[in-house]
Amino acid sequence: MIIGITGGTGFIGHAVTEAATDRGDSVVLFSRRGGEGRRAFSLNSPMDVTGCDGLVHLAGESILGLWTREKRRRILESRIQGTRRLVEGIAAAAVKPRVLVSASAIGFYGDTGDGVVDEDSRAGSGFLSEVAQAWEAEAVKAEALGVRVVRLRIGFVLGRDGGAMKLIKPLFRMGLGGRLGSGRQWMSCIEVDDLASMVLACLHDDSISGPMNAVMPEPVTNADFTKAAARAVHRPALFPAPAFALRLALGDLSHLMLDSQRVIPKRFANMRFHYRFDGIGAAMREVFR
Repeated sequence: MIIGITGGTGFIGHAVTEAATDRGDSVVLFSRRGGEGRRAFSLNSPMDVTGCDGLVHLAGESILGLWTREKRRRILESRIQGTRRLVEGIAAAAVKPRVLVSASAIGFYGDTGDGVVDEDSRAGSGFLSEVAQAWEAEAVKAEALGVRVVRLRIGFVLGRDGGAMKLIKPLFRMGLGGRLGSGRQWMSCIEVDDLASMVLACLHDDSISGPMNAVMPEPVTNADFTKAAARAVHRPALFPAPAFALRLALGDLSHLMLDSQRVIPKRFANMRFHYRFDGIGAAMREVFR
C-alpha cells in the first residue's frame, strides 16, 4: 500500500512511518516545510494525494503551551482547515484513496469523571471536545466521496523520544515528579509503537470504520501513572502539584492534566488487537529504557 501521511515528521508520524516501512508499505510524506521527496501540506490549498492508496492525517497545531486566544485559534483552525484541504485533495483525485485514518483525541468525551466511556458514548463539553468534534466532522466528509474513514481518538501517548513525556521524563529522573492535583483523575494512555500498529490495522482492515479509541485496555489514575514512572526510573515521586497551582500557572491548559478521562478501547478489544504494552508499568519501563 502507498500511504500518504500528514504530520509524518512528528513524534507519532515518525513511528507510523517506521512501522509502515517495516511492513513493506511505501510512504509519501506531506509537510509544510517541504523538502526532497515530500509533498506540500497547506491550510490554503487542496493537497495532491495522487497515487496514495491510503491516507493518515496527523497534522495539527500542538496543544502544549498556554492556551491564549491566539493559541486556541491555531489549534482549532489547523485541524479544521488542514482536514478540509485534505478532503478537497481527495475530491480532486482521479483515483481516490481507499481509506482515510484521521487523528482525533479522547478529548472528544470531555471530563468523564469516574464514568467509563467507549466509542458509543456521546461527545462531552469543553474546548478539547469542541476541537475533536469539529476535526472529525471535516474528516467524515470524505465518506461521501466513497472513502472509508476511521476517526482515531488517541489517548495520552507514551514514548521515549517525544510528546508530553519528553517534558515529563527529566523531572522524574531528578526525583522531582509527583501526582497532579488529587491524583484521582483517570488517564487513558497508549504507547507510541502500539499506536502505530493501530494506525496500520485501520489502514489494512477494510472492516474498520468510524470512531476507534486508541488507548490501552485499562485506564489508570494519575497517582498510579506517577507511581509507574517513579518505579521505572528508580526515583521517589514526592512533589505533588496542587490543582490550584496548576490552574494559576497554566490557565485552561490545566484541563489537560486535571480532567478525568476513563476511556476504554471497546472496538480494538473486540477485534483482539495485540498490544506490545498493554499496561502502564511495561510502557513506562520502555519510556525510561
